[in-house]
Amino acid sequence: MLIREDAVDNRRVQRMHAGETSANRAQRIYDISRYGCQIESNDLADGASGQFVEIDFGSVVTRAIIRWSDRARLGVEFARPLGSREVDALLAESAPIRLRRL
Repeated sequence: MLIREDAVDNRRVQRMHAGETSANRAQRIYDISRYGCQIESNDLADGASGQFVEIDFGSVVTRAIIRWSDRARLGVEFARPLGSREVDALLAESAPIRLRRL
């Protein structure tokens, strides 16, 4: 399911996406902006704050730092802000999301 709110460049846009990891665990993005997103993932345990990860959204691969974690939910800040077109592309696609610790 894809939900999008009209937004200016750096406002948050909503995206809910279920993907499959190598361990067949569902991952969801609850919101995404140019600067970061919130992800639900069983791959990274609670207490992962400060860890660097690579996020493969399909058409966009970026690095991020986990700023907070609460059980299976993570708030990540992208190493570099995404462009507006990249955010739009992520909202439009339904490719699985993959996380990898760095």
